[in-house]
Amino acid sequence: MEDPEALRQQAFGDAGGELPYSVEALQLSEVLEIALEENIDLQNKVVAIEITEANILAASGAFDVTIIAGLSAQQSKTTPRGSAFVFSTGSRSLSGYFGVSRRLETGGNLSLRFDVSRTLTDQPISFINPALGSATLAQYQIQPTLTFQHPLLKGMGVKVNRAQIERAKLARTSSQADELVSAQNMVRDLVAAYWDVLYAQRDLENKRTGVQLAKEQLTRTQAQVSAGRLAAVEAKAVEQSLAQRETDVILAENSLLDASLRLRTLMGQEFAGREALGVSASTDPVGMLDPEPIDVEAAIEQALQANPAVRQLEIALASKRIDELEAANQRLPQLDFTGSFAPRGRSVDTSPNAGTGTPGDSGSWGEAFRNFITDDIPNKGLLAEYTVSGALDLTWSVQNRTAKGNHQRVLAELRQAELNLKSVRQNTSSQVITASNSMRSATKRIELARLSIELAEQNLAAEQARFDVGRSTNYDV
Repeated sequence: MEDPEALRQQAFGDAGGELPYSVEALQLSEVLEIALEENIDLQNKVVAIEITEANILAASGAFDVTIIAGLSAQQSKTTPRGSAFVFSTGSRSLSGYFGVSRRLETGGNLSLRFDVSRTLTDQPISFINPALGSATLAQYQIQPTLTFQHPLLKGMGVKVNRAQIERAKLARTSSQADELVSAQNMVRDLVAAYWDVLYAQRDLENKRTGVQLAKEQLTRTQAQVSAGRLAAVEAKAVEQSLAQRETDVILAENSLLDASLRLRTLMGQEFAGREALGVSASTDPVGMLDPEPIDVEAAIEQALQANPAVRQLEIALASKRIDELEAANQRLPQLDFTGSFAPRGRSVDTSPNAGTGTPGDSGSWGEAFRNFITDDIPNKGLLAEYTVSGALDLTWSVQNRTAKGNHQRVLAELRQAELNLKSVRQNTSSQVITASNSMRSATKRIELARLSIELAEQNLAAEQARFDVGRSTNYDV
């Protein structure tokens, strides 16, 4: 007959020996640090914040300064036909412009443009008889134009026109709150998974202790059987119990591996090529448990201020207020003002007049600049040539049902957001109260568990002593 001990070794191996997989000792702080570096979800949240910051920059671009510039050239030729009067037989021109413009936060637009041109015109000496030939006249022109456009009703206001920027900023704040939610959830899940590993580790230790105690009890029972105090069947019962406990050790080893893999998954680690799959929790929670008195009212106030879920709903409410402001503005009629002011300086060649003896004179850019100002300011005014224009344009939707419907919808969504925020505040307060009571209950359960362990150890020692003198059974032990 084969030795029962040899059969157990063949079936279970060394139940109190090394694990069948590699184990890496990690403290809780190390787990959190690794997760911050490798957790994919948290990295995605960081990228989301970067995206919202880019959106803020893009929204601010609506008020960027814009520069425009251009250059053009033109040449034309006209041949006299029939009896038609000909005022020009050809021209050559070169012109350019440069301007800057910027949209205003109040809703308008301001632009300044400079146009310069030089035109050579072939003008007939006689309009009646073009055959006499043509004289070329040069004209130099400089014209700055200042244009101001602004809505007076719909589309007017700093808050209305900066709404997109404010939304982008709120989106960034929401992403930051979302990142905080993810970080809190990650830390919560990591801590819970770490304690699960520690629980599986302690459970494995307890199972191995159970195997060792069963072996010791088997030794005592075999001694009692050899002395004739117990029947041989008593040893078989202990051997059966020992086999069951060795099975429990194998299951506990598998549970520890499962808990380790879950923890590493939350940490964001890859399994391919990793030697150590198991985790040995080296942080002792007993030293970390130092419960403090809880002020429930203060805890509720702190939770309402720091809870990211509450913060996200507050951001959503602020975004709805921006929507309401825009929707209310869209109900107004469209009344726009456009005004421009364009002074002009010109210089034109003067042809000589043989009849009067007047000599010719050539125009120039310098003369064009001087011709901005009149030669008799008291009587003729300051500017020699200019154009001033102004316009009002009105567009009014009489029924305006689209704008009214959108405004009513936004108002309803605003009330809904306020109710959602109120509901989350209530739930947060309830969770704080429940968590506070759970902490007190957990503290008491820990104290009770310590007493239970001490009592169980004392009962085991007492039963083993009774068994040694024949006053107890294997079942009692």
